[in-house]
Amino acid sequence: MNEEKAEAAQSGRPGVINGAQLASELDVPPWMVTRGQELGLIPPRDRARGWSRAVADQITQKAQDIKEGIADREGLGSRRIAELLAELTGLAVEGEDVPPLAERSVLRVVDEYKGWPLYSVKDARALGESEEARAVLSELITAREAEQSRREAEWQAWTAVSLPLGEAAARLGWTVHELEKVAGDGRISAGKGGRYAVADLDVLAADDELCEQVAGDRLIRADEAAGLLEIRYPTDWQYVTDAGWVTPKTVKEVQVGRRRWIDVPLYATRDVEALRDLPGVPWEEVRAVRSGEPSPLREYVSRRVPRRAEAVHGFAAGVADRHHVEVWAYHDDRTGTWELDWTHEQGGPTCEQVAAELHADEQAARYSTDIRVGGTRWGQQARWAREVLASGPAVVLCTRSSGTPTTGEEPIEVIEVAVVDVTTGKTLLDRRVRPTVPLGERWAGGLTDEDLEGASPWDRVLPRVRDVTRGRLIVPCHPGDDQKRLVADTERAGKRPMHLAAADSWALSDVDRPLKHVSDWGPALAGCKYVREELLRRSRGRGRVHLPEQKPGSGVQVVHDQVVTG
Repeated sequence: MNEEKAEAAQSGRPGVINGAQLASELDVPPWMVTRGQELGLIPPRDRARGWSRAVADQITQKAQDIKEGIADREGLGSRRIAELLAELTGLAVEGEDVPPLAERSVLRVVDEYKGWPLYSVKDARALGESEEARAVLSELITAREAEQSRREAEWQAWTAVSLPLGEAAARLGWTVHELEKVAGDGRISAGKGGRYAVADLDVLAADDELCEQVAGDRLIRADEAAGLLEIRYPTDWQYVTDAGWVTPKTVKEVQVGRRRWIDVPLYATRDVEALRDLPGVPWEEVRAVRSGEPSPLREYVSRRVPRRAEAVHGFAAGVADRHHVEVWAYHDDRTGTWELDWTHEQGGPTCEQVAAELHADEQAARYSTDIRVGGTRWGQQARWAREVLASGPAVVLCTRSSGTPTTGEEPIEVIEVAVVDVTTGKTLLDRRVRPTVPLGERWAGGLTDEDLEGASPWDRVLPRVRDVTRGRLIVPCHPGDDQKRLVADTERAGKRPMHLAAADSWALSDVDRPLKHVSDWGPALAGCKYVREELLRRSRGRGRVHLPEQKPGSGVQVVHDQVVTG
């Protein structure tokens, strides 16, 4: 090893060379070194980093043999060989002309790639220079073009008397599925290209019994079935199904929204059409009934099973009467389930009590798995809002501050305060306040020192704030922040905050979430109105309201006419 290094150093050449250096000495591209190794024309590396100088010298002495050996084994796929032959011969060679050349031993298969043969580039170049080989190639091209012409003529003739699947089904007035079903029964078969002969289609069209069977087996939705009978949907159709005259052939699951799936019943057209022949049913009278009028089909339903929405509302009304509470029945369109909640005036029933009553209810118990009883978040919010409204006069208060300090020394002061009566919506106070420290560059919702130049200081506004909030429950726009700002400015002015500092004067503390997100940079009066509307909205609950026949007075009257069905 040391002798090799010494000899290499003496000659000025490296003692060990890598693949790129060997390619340079062989005067070939680097890929040929890799290919030479694959073919065994170049020996494996005898050093960790390449070939030793002695082995490299032996390899370079065989450079010409290596080049010829690689060239002899160079191969391409049929498409690229065809392109090469077309370039060399000027003939219209295509990929399918290449395999016959190999079969005639004119072109060798030298390797394969992913199961596909690779043909000799050397042979292809030699073929381009041989007149005899060119004649063979020309003969193959002529035969291939003749075969292509024959196949094209056959295909054109077939397409003239046949139709693809979709057009074939449309010619019969069927769906693709219906034609495939008939073909599966062996009544017709598809030919080349999955096309159907027009003559065979006409035979099917002339088969009245088959066409009647296909039309009778066709599945339709409930609204389509009502349209076929020319009756009202869902009113009259509900009586038809309640009477048991027709049942779904199958049920299809359909997605409604992003997370909800519903079952859609499908009826056989034959079964629906057979309803027209039911004895004693006055279909003409049913079709003549106007919207909103009772259906003549009612008398055919001895004991109709209430639908889910009817059963839920009936149960909710019963809970309201039995416990003298207001009950809300809400249908969640996202999940397809019902939620029941109620007021807790005079105690009210527990969730366990109502759940037990639900399971005991003959009609509603059918849908108990689709009904959530009590414990809803919106129900809790409604009861809290009602407690706020029932506790006495209440106001909504909102402040706007002077913004984040720029130096860390300026105080955050109230620059606007508004108060609105919750019951009437009347504006009790809407005043801007001049801060003790100029705003300067601070962002205060677009207000500047010029806008506050004519405003009164806080010690002049404070008495009015006390007057409109005294003896009233205060609902803040910014829980905790509004109270802290008022108290801080009052103490800074050397005044007493009085009831403004009392925790029981405020409906929400600093740990509570705001009723509605209100930007600290918007007008304070607008914030008051937003929060008041949200408070009233929450107090109404959700869904349809069921009141007891004689509801004890609660001090709060809430009207809500939203009706949800499901």
